[in-house]
Amino acid sequence: MTGSLPNRALLPLAIVALASFAMLAGCIDSTAPILSDAHPLLGERLRLQFYVLHDGAADEPAAETFAWQGGRYVRISDNGTGIADFTLHDFGGADLIVQSIRPGLPTEYAIARKLADGAYLLFAVDEGDADEAMRNNTCGTDLRVGCRVTTREEVLAFARATAAKPHSTGGLALLMAGH
Repeated sequence: MTGSLPNRALLPLAIVALASFAMLAGCIDSTAPILSDAHPLLGERLRLQFYVLHDGAADEPAAETFAWQGGRYVRISDNGTGIADFTLHDFGGADLIVQSIRPGLPTEYAIARKLADGAYLLFAVDEGDADEAMRNNTCGTDLRVGCRVTTREEVLAFARATAAKPHSTGGLALLMAGH
């Protein structure tokens, strides 16, 4: 599809949102990456500008450059953002799932939602968006410890629940020219 790469390229900045969400309870994670169908949806190399959304405004701007290596996007610049390696996965409509991969730490998941060409809202997949039965069957009853998923179906079920809710906060990702 012509023109789809620039639109999707902004989605990887969900990693930025994931970094800011990492300390929040309510996000799903796994002991290792679960989604294995990653492709370089944004091309082999990309430069991303990202922001954290606070109180109705974009703040904390940062930029990183990534390259497709070993089946994932790997940060090749180090601007102190702490953004992890990541993969992107088609999810439906204007949404992608971002899988954040940090060696020795749990894998985390976010959604990158297209707002306009070159602009994406990033927000963590939140177990609190799912119904009580799904949370109890997958996560247990203590939401303070987060939710550890073990299957692709669980990731997708929680992602669908989160995608169905309105979101106006999280992170903002922009694909930069000249990457």
